[in-house]
Amino acid sequence: MTLIYFPELKMSVITKDIEIAGDKGRRKIHALFDSGATYSFIRKNIAEEMATLLKYPEPKIFSLENNSKMEATHRTALEIIINGLTISDEIVVAEKLAEDFIIGASTMQKWRMKLDLDRKEVIIDPKVTELKLI
Repeated sequence: MTLIYFPELKMSVITKDIEIAGDKGRRKIHALFDSGATYSFIRKNIAEEMATLLKYPEPKIFSLENNSKMEATHRTALEIIINGLTISDEIVVAEKLAEDFIIGASTMQKWRMKLDLDRKEVIIDPKVTELKLI
């Protein structure tokens, strides 16, 4: 299976210090919010420190800029604390990554995040993070 990430097609990009939490601990981290990245990625050494890694049934291949490829064999689940609000998602673990953490479009769409480029802010409606039982 080939999954695609085209960083040259970045539509909106903001960097922000956030907190992440996994089953092994929590820490502050520098994150890149990139609406041009299809998925969210975390550098392997950070992922191993924070959470249990789960192996994909088969490796995922990501196409990058200049036709280069990146293979991912693991994923992890993390809580992401932004502006005092906690969200969670499955994150692709990358062996080598220029950033500590990339929050991609799938996570942003799932949690209805908006990027305010003028103020360099990430906006999440608090109602989205509320647990609702029917």
